[in-house]
Amino acid sequence: MNINNSLIKKIDNLVSMSKEFDENFKKIIGLQTDKIDENNVDDIYRMTSTYILIRSEHGSILLLIDKVKNLINISEKEEIDDEITNKLYNYSTFTSILSNINDLINNIDYQYKKIALKYPKFINKKPLFIILFTDDISKSNKYVELIDKIKDQYPENKYKVIQVEKTVKKIKCDEIIGCKITIKINSLPSLFIINDDNITEIPIEIIKDPEAITNLIK
Repeated sequence: MNINNSLIKKIDNLVSMSKEFDENFKKIIGLQTDKIDENNVDDIYRMTSTYILIRSEHGSILLLIDKVKNLINISEKEEIDDEITNKLYNYSTFTSILSNINDLINNIDYQYKKIALKYPKFINKKPLFIILFTDDISKSNKYVELIDKIKDQYPENKYKVIQVEKTVKKIKCDEIIGCKITIKINSLPSLFIINDDNITEIPIEIIKDPEAITNLIK
């Protein structure tokens, strides 16, 4: 693929990512922290990775435009032929587009800083799944109360309280967290912290200690 085509592709990609970023920004910026649900948690965290990709693509565009410039070699005595004219045309076109791209990047920077200032806990840390399996999901259950307290303290993670029968020994988590993970349940209640494919079961004695759990998810 030649440089011009690469530039066009990267510019299109940057514009597409910027639109996605802007849509998420408009959806999220008005939310109060206590109104953020699991989908919002993902959206906010995803904005950081999207922002990094946008900046990376912008850097690639700058390097490619420099390459376009370096391909132009005009001596004072040399007549400008059609080939050089086309190269100058391309360079002029891309530098004009770059001015608009820089404006776009400045706007993305502004939006990202607003999100980062409003939701500092959500923006930089990939959310964990904290899942409590129990046969009693009533609010009076002390373990359910514990999960609610931890959720209030660390809202940037995802919390699930799942009711299961005492006879259940395995749980497939496809519909719970969207991952093909099977969890073995040795007793109830059981508490698990899931980070990607890493599953940590929290012993029952630790479940009774809120501080010990919060130390694990900080």
